Amino acid sequence: MKSVYTVFSVLFILVLIPVILYAQQDGEMSKEDKIWMEYMTPSSMHQMMATHVGEWKTINKFWMQPDAEPVVSEGTAVNEMILGGRYLQSTHSGMVMGMPMNGISIEAYDNAKKVFQNIWIDNMGTGMYRAEGKYDENTKTITYYGTGYDPVQGKDVKFRETLEFVESGTHVLKMYMIDDGKEFQNMEITFTKAD
Repeated sequence: MKSVYTVFSVLFILVLIPVILYAQQDGEMSKEDKIWMEYMTPSSMHQMMATHVGEWKTINKFWMQPDAEPVVSEGTAVNEMILGGRYLQSTHSGMVMGMPMNGISIEAYDNAKKVFQNIWIDNMGTGMYRAEGKYDENTKTITYYGTGYDPVQGKDVKFRETLEFVESGTHVLKMYMIDDGKEFQNMEITFTKAD
């Protein structure tokens, strides 16, 4: 599988390099070339993601069922922009239900679709959670909708997440599981920029 990605990456680069060289030499690009250049160029949304670079302390709350008391723990997140400022990679560490948890999320902003995209993987499972969402400037919140596999139920389950930028140096991620159209909050993580 890795070789397929390698071949695809090489082919993509071989196609893209002549486009860039042509644009630099002639100064003229086709409509299609301009679309690709706009698609691959980091935007203001990528600049917003870049404000999260650095080390963060986390307070994690987990609810196993509605109306239950949350299980609270602390953790850390280290964020960096990768691939030329196009993606935000977050590496998380902490404890979940008394067990060590390590996770990685990749955040993207798709310039063409005008949506944020996120994937999450961790050592508490072997699959991925995937989500897409839009940013609301008025509430300073990204609202995501996504799916992940629940091995207990034996099926994909839906969820909603909100990432609210409370103030500079603080943001809050909340996750709500959706079952038969009903939601219950099962997670809340408060991120505070480390000194």
